Amino acid sequence: MAKDKTKPRADLAPRREITAKLEAEKKAKRRRQLMINWAIAIVIIALVVAGIWGAWSHVKAGEREVSIAGPANAAQTTPPNGTGDGLAIVVQKDAAVAYSPSLPVPTPTPTPTDSAAPTDSPTDTPTDTPTVSPAQPAPTPTTSGPYVVDFYVDFQSSDSSMAQTTYGPALTALAANGDITLRYHFLTSGDTTNANTASSRAAIAAACADTVGKFLPYTQAALAAVPTSITSGSIVFNDQQLKVTFPAAAGITGADLKTFQSCYTNRATSGFVGTMGVANQSTAVPGNPTYANGVTTTPVLLAASPDTPNVSQSVDISTDMYGATPSTGTDALLNLIATSAAGLAVTGG
Repeated sequence: MAKDKTKPRADLAPRREITAKLEAEKKAKRRRQLMINWAIAIVIIALVVAGIWGAWSHVKAGEREVSIAGPANAAQTTPPNGTGDGLAIVVQKDAAVAYSPSLPVPTPTPTPTDSAAPTDSPTDTPTDTPTVSPAQPAPTPTTSGPYVVDFYVDFQSSDSSMAQTTYGPALTALAANGDITLRYHFLTSGDTTNANTASSRAAIAAACADTVGKFLPYTQAALAAVPTSITSGSIVFNDQQLKVTFPAAAGITGADLKTFQSCYTNRATSGFVGTMGVANQSTAVPGNPTYANGVTTTPVLLAASPDTPNVSQSVDISTDMYGATPSTGTDALLNLIATSAAGLAVTGG
């Protein structure tokens, strides 16, 4: 009897079910693997994007930290105590009175010669007072008005830092007493020398500190932090120092701190500082042939007597500062200023 081929064999049905089930499982497995692959791909893409974004943000943050330009829409401001010619920032008498320097006035240590000299000797004079030749007696400080003292510094100059440490307390005291009008000039040539922007950024920050009445203590804090040696291209002053550390040392808090930080973040005084840095290096100092083409080095201290306000004489702080007994006291420094402003040669010290 012949088989009826139109009817499926009974034993094939289970096989077909098994085959269909296996195919379904394979398809489900492929779908799961595909979903896993897609999930892995999405994670990888997300990590790559996050890495790129993080790197870009880091680069931009780094660029922002060392930039001397503020946002395009940021308004510029002039420090309230900036001079009309844009060359300096004036230390007002009340600000000097309010400022208590963090560094005390050093007490000169007598040299063996001084201690061995007889007490009745005509040469037994205070060692921190500059002496002049017998033909040029030390002048008596004028009473017709304060001397105008111009102090040129660069925030990347270790000598400027030393000069501020040495003479800053006495200069502040003299300004508080009304004996001098103290003006700070910021040079920014250190940026070119060290291939960075630290001189400008610190000057911008100091000018911003003037907007909240803390110019003098901020300038002291920043100058005190100047490294002894600087590597070309280094940041020198980071945002943490300029926006947090130095303001804290200067006593900038509360609403004033927010105002200061906004000023610095927007580089609101960058225009003033940029002009000051360039102009000081090209503007002749009146009556001073040494700086007939401007001041290009730091530190420099100049003094003009009220009797001759149009003549700014050089105060030789380089010799005095590195001498055995620098003029760190107010009387000694005022005498050095008066002597220099009168155009007399200073010897000894």
